[in-house]
Amino acid sequence: MKPLHYVMLAIMLLIGIIVGIDGVNRQQLSVAPRTQGNTDGSTLYVRYCAACHGANLEGQANWQTARLDGSYPAPPHDASGHTWHHPDAYLVAVTLQGGAAITGNPQNAMPGFAQQLTPAQAQAIIDYIKSTWPADIQAQQASLNQ
Repeated sequence: MKPLHYVMLAIMLLIGIIVGIDGVNRQQLSVAPRTQGNTDGSTLYVRYCAACHGANLEGQANWQTARLDGSYPAPPHDASGHTWHHPDAYLVAVTLQGGAAITGNPQNAMPGFAQQLTPAQAQAIIDYIKSTWPADIQAQQASLNQ
């Protein structure tokens, strides 16, 4: 075969792979598609966060006590937790990229949701969480965003 034939064969193979990957059913990959239009923070919270952080933002039991593997249970997002100790940019980054990626701690079990959420949706979740806090805590957290 001539070198040009190898190049053409490689291009055709690459096109076939791309088309094949694009045609894969996302459910088979267990990755929910990003929902571009939905920015209702409470709905998104229920869908992506409540399983670990609780339907009422209460977190998991003993969230301040490390497990045997060094990880911690999911903390609450209500006023009893520490979410309000962080600026929005940090909270959005952790939501999208995951706790280990942002903190550098491999035991941080918070997964990232960048494949499921847009930055605007992550911010909508944070805004929903903040809306449940008392006014004084909202004000303290807001000062971190300036």
